[in-house]
Amino acid sequence: MSRRRWGKAWPWVMALLVCAPMLAGGYVLSYDMVFVPRLDIARSDVWGLGSATPRAVPSDAVVALANLVVPGWLLQKVVLVGSLVAAGAGAMRMLERFGLGAQLAGTTWYVWNPYVAERLVIGHWPLLVAYAALPWLVVACLQVRAGEGVRWWRWVVPLAATALSPASGVIGAVLALSVCGWRRCGRVVVVAVAVNLPWIVAGLAHAGTGRSDPAGVAAFALRPEAGLGRLGAALSLGGIWNADVVPDSRSLVTATVFCLLLWAVMVVGAVAAWRGGPAREPMRALAPAAVVGLVVALLGAYVPGLLEWVVEFVPGGGLLRDGARYLALLAPLQAILVAAGLTVLAGRLRTGFPRWSVLGVAILLPIAVMPDLAWGAGGRLQAVSYPAEWEQAREAIADSDATGDLLVLPFSAFRAPAWNDGRVVLDPAGRYFPRSSVVNDDLVVSGKVVAGEDERARAVASALEADDPAAALRAEGIGLVVVEEDAYGADDLDALRADLEPVFSGDQLTVYEVPE
Repeated sequence: MSRRRWGKAWPWVMALLVCAPMLAGGYVLSYDMVFVPRLDIARSDVWGLGSATPRAVPSDAVVALANLVVPGWLLQKVVLVGSLVAAGAGAMRMLERFGLGAQLAGTTWYVWNPYVAERLVIGHWPLLVAYAALPWLVVACLQVRAGEGVRWWRWVVPLAATALSPASGVIGAVLALSVCGWRRCGRVVVVAVAVNLPWIVAGLAHAGTGRSDPAGVAAFALRPEAGLGRLGAALSLGGIWNADVVPDSRSLVTATVFCLLLWAVMVVGAVAAWRGGPAREPMRALAPAAVVGLVVALLGAYVPGLLEWVVEFVPGGGLLRDGARYLALLAPLQAILVAAGLTVLAGRLRTGFPRWSVLGVAILLPIAVMPDLAWGAGGRLQAVSYPAEWEQAREAIADSDATGDLLVLPFSAFRAPAWNDGRVVLDPAGRYFPRSSVVNDDLVVSGKVVAGEDERARAVASALEADDPAAALRAEGIGLVVVEEDAYGADDLDALRADLEPVFSGDQLTVYEVPE
């Protein structure tokens, strides 16, 4: 097979190794990753106009628009497979200045690493889309930096692809500024603001309506992994705050040894780049972004007081709580240093079997030491179908003449339904039904509650504790209530149910209208 064909095939191989079981019929529902058959485009919260902090702007709007022509189950599979393929193809393009073996090894690390595994399981798909766009952005911005004639769309399109969420938009903007250079920062800033305008405007509209809980700094602080502490976790692109989504292989000694080998190769690559060669200019261009990503990732762990102040008092400071998200800024530089280091090491071997043996091991080693990313993250990600009752309840809600928003009870953010094989997921009802919803945005981490930012959600929670909860809910603009009968706490709602009017009743869902 020619080099060109290897370059095209390898990203597909890795993507299918990860996503094969997710291609079955149905939806992959894991933590924040919630796709539904059709996201109603008319809902105000889809456009960031609801009461909640607009974290899913503009990703929800993009999904709702896509659902006009593509069903949700197909869109999700295209997004997941496409993100991994695009990440690998972009890395191959970014590393084409190196030999094929080094190029493939750097690409493997870019795709097959803890960052991708952890963000996939926790369901941060807009972040994965942005991650896939980063190497394409690097390639185009390096050409801009060198003063080459580059068509505007070659760097604007990948920059726009990073703007599906606030955090990913910041990541894309920082990388573009770093690589293009400060001499061109004016143009980059203007374009970055333009493509991120949806969430910026939505965020400004919510300014002053709620602030982030500083207790979230400790909850979201980067965690040690692979026996190498917090700094080691960050430098190996891991350390996500939720220990339940970390691959089991990260606790093995093989992960520790692999990280040490990886860093040794990167050091060789950095030294070679410092002395000159194909990696010199990319390293200089990417180093500032990598430093920013590393510093932000470690803020909550090493200077929590400073970050708590930023989160509480600086508008938009909550974007920095989950600092590990910004480790994406290290990944392009690391891929380049891996390729540069292997080029040096392989060059010291005579041609033929010894050289290709070393390169072959380097290409496959990330997969071998973290095999539990394969096959749906070791079986954690499987496609399931929504129960038939959910569609029946959707029709009942669509036919209802009740005015007001929808409230799903019990009033908690996450579920672990039996029909999802007990896997934890952000309550899908918030997106499934054709009515703007009030959602509890409090987050429980290790038994501690991180308060949400939605003042209306707090008001609804208070209404549920009122002497006449039905009247209090109506006063808060709630017109419909859905009770998930299989969720913990559903049995405690009898007092409220007595004052509501049922319009649909099933084994798993009951839909009520709140009387005027």
